[in-house]
Amino acid sequence: MSDLRVNIIKYPTEEDWLIVKNNALVTMGKHSEKLPDEAWKIKILKSEHSPIRSLQYIWEWENLPSWVSVHFVRHKIGIEHFVKSQRNDRQEDYDRKKAPQDYPVIHKCVANAQAIINISRVRLCNKASPETKYAWVAFIQELFKYSYELAQLCAPTCIYRNGICPEFESCGYNKTAIYKKQQEAYLNLLQGEIMT
Repeated sequence: MSDLRVNIIKYPTEEDWLIVKNNALVTMGKHSEKLPDEAWKIKILKSEHSPIRSLQYIWEWENLPSWVSVHFVRHKIGIEHFVKSQRNDRQEDYDRKKAPQDYPVIHKCVANAQAIINISRVRLCNKASPETKYAWVAFIQELFKYSYELAQLCAPTCIYRNGICPEFESCGYNKTAIYKKQQEAYLNLLQGEIMT
């Protein structure tokens, strides 16, 4: 999948963040015109309070194998998928009836911040297919350039749940030294340290 490309099309602007802040403040009967600072952004993302569902991200993968695309469309809450059709009446590049499952597609997503956190729990897991994990890691790496506040909170379930693996059979990652280092970094982030 070396030709896989990720394009971030939309990420939250300062005005979008102000909407999120005011969505949070409305519960206290308040309103603000002051933009939230980085610490507040991290705080509300860490809390996973409902206003983060107002933060919208749009991206696309180019050259994503069709079968990997199918893994991502399984995610439905807080995300919409738009995948280039392989139907013979929609394209003339190949015969869909004979196309292999790894034929590349364009897969575009519109998702909120909570959905991205949730998807990360399962797609960053070592039990995910390596190709699907690779595609999600590529997205998160690109997301760091535009929204590091969110990207740094994306973690597999074992990190998110502080060592608990809900899989039928654990991969054993939560027993390794590298896991312990990553867990410590994640807990530090949750306790207030902001990565830059």
